[in-house]
Amino acid sequence: MLEEQSKLHRMELIASEIATCRRCPLCESRKNAVPGDGDSGAKLVIVGEGPGAWEDEQGKPFVGRSGKLLDQIIERHGALKRSEIYITNVVKCRPPANRTPLPTEIDICKEYLVAQLNTMRPKAVLCMGSTATRTLSGQSESLTRLRGRNLSGRAPAIVATFHPSYGLRMGDTVVKVMESDYALACGLALEA
Repeated sequence: MLEEQSKLHRMELIASEIATCRRCPLCESRKNAVPGDGDSGAKLVIVGEGPGAWEDEQGKPFVGRSGKLLDQIIERHGALKRSEIYITNVVKCRPPANRTPLPTEIDICKEYLVAQLNTMRPKAVLCMGSTATRTLSGQSESLTRLRGRNLSGRAPAIVATFHPSYGLRMGDTVVKVMESDYALACGLALEA
């Protein structure tokens, strides 16, 4: 119980730092920083690229169309509820015109992401998209080659999958692959 309270307190401190961050130009156009949302004691953390327009508006990750697809994948699998997972992004502020974050922006925000992961100590991380996968695994091969397996030889397990926005564009075949990768990440997160 005390450890959970300590994790929650540390996560709140990190979120507060993110909310007031002025370390890169992304802060200039944001409405809200988006530190993350969910269980600070989660066994599974899902990491995306960065907030979109809906996320910037609401200050929460994955609340737009991509978030709805992610919710469907979580619900269909059923092993964990969204409230039992922590969901965040590599960068915490929306890049202009939804462009891919620049390496300098990623480097600055990565400190927050690493602090979040070190605080929560999840058993598994599901990286959604190539930006999250490269940032956390250090591997730059295509997602098609990296997905479907544990990319980490240590804790936490790292599983790569496609970003939900790609699933929305490409359809059921890609969504089924994403569901399979999510199931793998859940299995690794729930291992004893």
